Amino acid sequence: MTKEGDGKIIKDPVHGFMDLNEMQVELLSQPEAQRMTWIKQLGLGLLVYPGGHHTRLEHCLGTSYLCKRIGVELDLDDEERKLLEAAGMLHDIGHPPFSHTVEEVMEKNHMEATRDLIVGDVRLDIPGSGDIPEILERYGLDPEDVADLVTGDFGGKKYLRDIISSQMDADQLDYLARDAHHTGVSYGSIETDWIIKVMEINDGRLTYKEKGMDALEDCIIARDHMHSSVYFHRTSSIAEKMLLRAVERYMESEGDEGDDIFWMTDGELMQTLSLSNPFSREMIRRIKTRNLYKQAYTVKDTDEKAMERFRSISDRPEEEIEKDIAGMTDLDTDLVIVNRQREVTGELEPRLRQFDIRISFGEDKVVPLEEVSEIVKSLKRKEPVRNLLSVYTVPEERDVVREAAEKYLKQN
Repeated sequence: MTKEGDGKIIKDPVHGFMDLNEMQVELLSQPEAQRMTWIKQLGLGLLVYPGGHHTRLEHCLGTSYLCKRIGVELDLDDEERKLLEAAGMLHDIGHPPFSHTVEEVMEKNHMEATRDLIVGDVRLDIPGSGDIPEILERYGLDPEDVADLVTGDFGGKKYLRDIISSQMDADQLDYLARDAHHTGVSYGSIETDWIIKVMEINDGRLTYKEKGMDALEDCIIARDHMHSSVYFHRTSSIAEKMLLRAVERYMESEGDEGDDIFWMTDGELMQTLSLSNPFSREMIRRIKTRNLYKQAYTVKDTDEKAMERFRSISDRPEEEIEKDIAGMTDLDTDLVIVNRQREVTGELEPRLRQFDIRISFGEDKVVPLEEVSEIVKSLKRKEPVRNLLSVYTVPEERDVVREAAEKYLKQN
């Protein structure tokens, strides 16, 4: 990191040399932002892709830098540029440890937590925290506007919301390129520079020139493949479920509703669980040594007979199903973990099946990308194969648990 006037120049493995202005540097220096140094971008995805050790801080930096570049490309005024740069730097500061994994059992989600930090409704128990609202105001920004821009509630100019929170925004342009780089997968590569070059503002919305259609289609395909092959990989999903079970058992044993856990870093959570109850300790030991539970049985939405059986238990708590299956064996209940996936991929990441991307053909004609792209039309119709119910256990008991799970579904 080198100084450039009142800003800094940071060497980034994805975007090269990133020049940050004084405001970006000051926001980056806040404890709330620096906490992201200790939270992995891909959570436990690094168990599948060992290179995926990059952090939320790197992603926030990259997003803010891309917002700055987009502001220059579109010739936005100084206030608009600062608003975007601030939103990009702060848009993920409310993530709990291991990103999305433990969010399922928390009372608030990371977007609500991010808003709380930006507007000053929550102050972390870290020396020096709580200054973000004052910093934003000193640079002429309303913290509420920044928070609204991050959460998609911004009521101002629509093109600003498009840049930071839409189906093709700075957030995605950074995380797709960054995650592909660090995991080593080729299908996440996108033409970020060209996509920015073909941006323009038309009728108050962010649009893309016709000549950028190929790059946009490639980006949408990359997004789809990254979610199916990296973000929702079966092995990392099992590890994440084990971690979630460890967190739930800790909260039960300690009477903790999650407030303390939410603001921990990855390492702090792992250490806390390692010193907790026997089950949580065992789950963390297995995750640390990659001695994971294995999938013993699954119900896919392509199996009509199994689907019929699944519907009869679809509303039962996972813990109840675990006890029932374990009860049909001589195994302890803790050796059976059930993951019932109600959400389709498009609901877990809504932007996957939304294509509000506008293409301009000259000055007078703007059409939705999905009307002129056969690739987008095809992706919109695509239905991912879902594992509606997965049953995990220790490797040596897979056959026993598989037989019990099959028998259990036939009886219900």
